[in-house]
Amino acid sequence: MKSWHRYAITLVGGIAVGLGALWSLTSAGFSGGAIVNGPWSTSMGYGTKATDPLTRARVARGGMLALPAVETVYWAAKTDPTGAPLDGNCRYSLSGTPLDARWWSVTIYDTKGYMVANAANKWSVNGANVALDAKGEWRVTISPEKPAEGAWLPGTKGQPFHLTLRMYNPGKAFRGAPEKAALPRIVKEGC
Repeated sequence: MKSWHRYAITLVGGIAVGLGALWSLTSAGFSGGAIVNGPWSTSMGYGTKATDPLTRARVARGGMLALPAVETVYWAAKTDPTGAPLDGNCRYSLSGTPLDARWWSVTIYDTKGYMVANAANKWSVNGANVALDAKGEWRVTISPEKPAEGAWLPGTKGQPFHLTLRMYNPGKAFRGAPEKAALPRIVKEGC
């Protein structure tokens, strides 16, 4: 074999290994951030010039136009609090108190970062469209079947999913200790 063949094979192999490693490293999307709060994780560096190149690549691969933390904080949840992946076959309760933000939303995505296909054409809930109960809490059911009452995010049978929580204009108290903030609870109710 000629020496240039060896160099070409080595070069192509190196590029393939490098691209594979980059794809694997950037697959975490908004999860895997430095701040963890229950099943939710984030980084306060999204959308800033100070963000490291790997985080920028994750944001770009996720297709998000991230704003800085003073404007928006992005949280991701791929599991329930026990560490089990979120499963479209199951029924979950997503609940909490009003968040320390001007406006917030929770969106359901498939594991590739796309909105979950569903017949209801519904992918998100927000602080303006969930009602508070007598205790001042809101609740959303995530399941393939629509509940008899209350807010609902459709899951898809046979398809795992992720949740993204966006908090717009978070309060100073939240920004001071995001790892201690009262974020939505995710509870698996059954499969």
